[in-house]
Amino acid sequence: MARCGCTGDTATTIVITEDSECIGHSGNGTLTSPLSAFPIIDASTDNLVECLEGGLFVSNRGVWTPQDFGRTGTADDAPLIQAALSAARDAGGGTVYVPAGVYQVASLPLRIYARTRLTLAPGAILRRAGTGTMLLNGDSNQVMPGYTGHGDILIEGGQWDANASQYPTSAMCMSFGHATNLVIRDTTIKDVAGYHGIEVNAIKTCVISNVQGRGYKDPGDRPFSEFIQPDLAKGSAYFGGFGPYDDTPILDLLITGCGTGPSGTPGTIAWPRGIGSHSASPNRTHRDIRINSCRFEGCSQWAIGAYTWESVVISDIQMRSCGGGVWVRTLNSATASHRTPAGGSSPTITGSQPLAGIVIDNITMSGGGAYGAAVELEGEDTGFIQDVAVGRVVTRGTAGNGIRMVSVEDYRLHSAIAHTTGASAISTLGTRRGHIDDCHVNDTAGAGITVDSRSTAAATATDVTVSRCSVTGTAANGIHVWSGVDVVIDDCELYALTGYGVQVSTNTDRVTVRDTRTRATTLTPINFTSTVTNAVRSGNSSDAPGATTTATAANTAAETVVASWTIPAGDALPGTAYRFAAHGQASTTATPTLTIRVRLGGVGGTVVAAFAAVTTGSAIANRGWEVNGVLHAIAPGSSGTWSGGAQLWHHLASTTGATAQEVTDGAITRDSTADQALVVTAQWSAAATANTTQALAASLIRI
Repeated sequence: MARCGCTGDTATTIVITEDSECIGHSGNGTLTSPLSAFPIIDASTDNLVECLEGGLFVSNRGVWTPQDFGRTGTADDAPLIQAALSAARDAGGGTVYVPAGVYQVASLPLRIYARTRLTLAPGAILRRAGTGTMLLNGDSNQVMPGYTGHGDILIEGGQWDANASQYPTSAMCMSFGHATNLVIRDTTIKDVAGYHGIEVNAIKTCVISNVQGRGYKDPGDRPFSEFIQPDLAKGSAYFGGFGPYDDTPILDLLITGCGTGPSGTPGTIAWPRGIGSHSASPNRTHRDIRINSCRFEGCSQWAIGAYTWESVVISDIQMRSCGGGVWVRTLNSATASHRTPAGGSSPTITGSQPLAGIVIDNITMSGGGAYGAAVELEGEDTGFIQDVAVGRVVTRGTAGNGIRMVSVEDYRLHSAIAHTTGASAISTLGTRRGHIDDCHVNDTAGAGITVDSRSTAAATATDVTVSRCSVTGTAANGIHVWSGVDVVIDDCELYALTGYGVQVSTNTDRVTVRDTRTRATTLTPINFTSTVTNAVRSGNSSDAPGATTTATAANTAAETVVASWTIPAGDALPGTAYRFAAHGQASTTATPTLTIRVRLGGVGGTVVAAFAAVTTGSAIANRGWEVNGVLHAIAPGSSGTWSGGAQLWHHLASTTGATAQEVTDGAITRDSTADQALVVTAQWSAAATANTTQALAASLIRI
């Protein structure tokens, strides 16, 4: 039914078709005018065509309005709307069309049935004028298990005003259970108290498109309510409309183009959570869920809470000033009711359960973050989140972590940017078989990126790689690894940090740090504590040699450094070896002696190799010498132990070569947590201007 143009209209006339859609036609609007579009309904027993004062009044079989059953605009229009819905039910399905206007609905709930299309015209507002849920699919006494209830329903258009300021007790706006094929689109739901804007419970194949949730009122015990809640048929406390309570979950849900925020109505706030679930049963995950192109503003908790969801794609989400962003959680084993099936039946499980197949992509979060991270995945050791791809996350000005992952396995995080976070920007605990790649962190009150396996199932099998990431402006370490096995830090850029560039600690085993560039760190660029074992570091900008110099000893009898290499603080690991070489030449007058030594710690440091004094030939000129050696770190630390040796080749005494070999007697002690200079020194027995030796070249390789 619809009102369109009438006889005498000079503008384009609107005629309703059998599909209940109005089409514009040129003409003067009379029914006898030639019309260019068809079909147009005929006046008959089942179809009504009248020209009334307000326009052409057209009705065809299968379309009902509240006005068919009485005059609207009363204190309670719900009986008229219900009559139209019931007429569609009795006819086996049809369309209920609600023209523009404000409809007070006090007799609740309105009940919609299978194969019904409920269309609110632009400007149509259904305003709650009593307590209770506004719309429910079916009757309270029905018994339709699984997905066999009233489905094939489409709801569209207009506005649903739950009027929380006048009716502040908890109620749903729309609630649907045990059904297949549900579409809700192009509508606004305003000012709901306590429960949810839309609850879909035990629903298969549902699309919620371009639905906006504006305004929420907490009656005092609901700081966690979601605007859209996918739920399972667990009990009457979870879904009060009807049973059976058979733990049927959600299957195949698409939410697109939706959003939440404040309505501006005094006494209301924005929704605490935008979309999500907060109840569960064992082995009853919600599956095949897609959420995309949505925006959330002012949520005090999660914008999206994917609790016990699997096979999930969440993409193109924008969040502003929300307490937390996108949260994925396995079954919480600390909540006993969630470990127990519907009705408290058995079997009750003892831990959590895994979830698999999570894609989170193209997420932005500005501000907020006091409740949780922009993206937070939280499993348990008894229930990992598995097979996860997270990418293109941008977070700025948040109070907590940018990204947080707990008990996640077989994952990849890539192309994330976390700017100005109140805690570690990218934080992981107990994750395994993962790859964090191409991420950037700037300005965080914690560490840049953490890989923490302490006291978790991942401690003995971590296998996590952090590669091609950049971190700057942290209040703690750039990258911090605690415990775990087989962790790789590769090709990262770490600079302007308070703390270490890379810190590895707490019994981490088989860690590799390679090709990583560090600068302007307040502590050692790369640091391994004494409990780290089987570590490898290579190709890093802070690796030895930190500096290489060559010099000349001339006209002096003092021991003088002629070649020097810096072993940076923290560079040495247990078993690390440094292979060094220095090539030089010497010239003399008369036949002085020349003593060459290798020391760790500079000219006053501990001797690694001291060669016997060589009596030179008389008045030699530019005779060659070469020192080659190896220095080993035995047990690094502030009282670190080392051992080494070297060989000396020279032409100092004659034109034929001579060789000398020296090794450390036992171990020597030098602090590996501080920079150490490994040097070659030369000492003449007599000072003369002609007695001169110099190192021409020097090299050191960390092996």
